[in-house]
Amino acid sequence: MKVTKEQAQQNKLALLEAAGQLFKQHGIDGVGVADVCRQAGLTHGALYKHFADKQDLAAQAFAYAFEAGHGRVARAGGAGAGRQRSLANYLDRYLSLDVRDDMARGCPLVSTACETARQGEAVSRSYADAFAELRAGVEAALPADGSPAERQALASTMVAALVGAMAISRGMAKADRAEADAVLAQVRGVLESLGGLAVR
Repeated sequence: MKVTKEQAQQNKLALLEAAGQLFKQHGIDGVGVADVCRQAGLTHGALYKHFADKQDLAAQAFAYAFEAGHGRVARAGGAGAGRQRSLANYLDRYLSLDVRDDMARGCPLVSTACETARQGEAVSRSYADAFAELRAGVEAALPADGSPAERQALASTMVAALVGAMAISRGMAKADRAEADAVLAQVRGVLESLGGLAVR
């Protein structure tokens, strides 16, 4: 039976969602194509109609998961219609205890921070693009002080702190939850101060 264009698109989205979730939970190398197909309820054939190989799937799933998460930040901040996302929206999303405790949630920049270096160029490109987009969003949320180079450097530092804080907090949460929570709170306080926000 021939698959319609609409069904083919739904199949691709199901594969991207399954891959994005599984890769964040288990890492790219910890998930096989069969696992993704099983999670999506589709066959290997359906997967290979949309993706050249696992690297292509990983690169596209990374981009898809990042855009979905970035969209949630935008909606939470009321971006669009002339309103900017605030730095607080980024801090709320990136330093959330709920996201920390659920590996399938959150930004793939955190989940695959070190693993991406072991993947191919396509995955690295998706990672670099996501970093640039997140940095631009954070930069736009900063006060309009300083030169463009200074603002970009501060935004780079803040994104690195967001990703690093979540990775460290996740890594230690099973052994010392109080300290893991404290890391997120401490980094949030410093970033609020750097961003010109009053600490809540």
